[in-house]
Amino acid sequence: MKNYRWYVDTVAEDQLHCYMVEEVLVDIVSYYQKIQIIKNPTYGKCLIIDGKIQSAEKDEFIYHEALIHPSMILHPNPYKILVVGAGEGATLRELLKYNYVEIVAIEIDPEVVEFSEKYLWEWHQGSFKSEKVKLIFQDGWEFVKNTTDKFDIVVLDLPEPYPDTPAYRLYLPEFYFLVWNILDDNGILVTQGDTTQLGQEYRHFWIRDNLKKVFSNSYSYQTFIPSFDSNWGFLIGFKDKSVSPFLQKDEIDKRIKERIHGELKFYDGDTHLSLFYIPKYLRS
Repeated sequence: MKNYRWYVDTVAEDQLHCYMVEEVLVDIVSYYQKIQIIKNPTYGKCLIIDGKIQSAEKDEFIYHEALIHPSMILHPNPYKILVVGAGEGATLRELLKYNYVEIVAIEIDPEVVEFSEKYLWEWHQGSFKSEKVKLIFQDGWEFVKNTTDKFDIVVLDLPEPYPDTPAYRLYLPEFYFLVWNILDDNGILVTQGDTTQLGQEYRHFWIRDNLKKVFSNSYSYQTFIPSFDSNWGFLIGFKDKSVSPFLQKDEIDKRIKERIHGELKFYDGDTHLSLFYIPKYLRS
């Protein structure tokens, strides 16, 4: 066996997760963060930012379909979408499966988009160049604070909220209040919600509690992400207090058929409901 190098992810004080490194494709430090892409035998290309794995080629569709499609299916007529954290472009790829969308994509770090276009075609599939996407390089807080536009859905596809990082304040109640103000009456916010793994679920609860201070009608949901080796949480908040995510399976599948073109590998009516039927220790 070759003497391969290993990428070690410190996921908690008492846990290390290790990934064999076949090849290092990118290893740079931008103005904002350290950016790496490695190749792993199981997961293919893996995007790592500041030492934390963000997504992997073979299973990123699970994360991105879970992040995007519940809100797009639950909204009565999603058209104008704001993405904060354009990143590797996979969120845009999923949104562009809808025929009638106009997307504003915010990214703080131009180098992330630059190397994603060069190395991560499997993620973005050309979505940065779509005429439906307006890409803006700006701090997400500043854009949301100053925009006069209204949006149907705001997607927050952000790194984890570690203190002293640009993403941290985008998980605070003050930012969720700014988002509330730019949503239309049927508006929906969706954000990645950190791990819900037993023993680390407090990280999800912190985000959940911040969101509920502004979006009283909000829900946790989760799924297992193999390359994260963890259950991963998401949060969805509805401006309309009467909305529930618990539609009938057949209604969800009907809306998918009517609204989406292109392949979904993870999300359908059954999956939607399974995302929201979370275990008791998270509900309570």
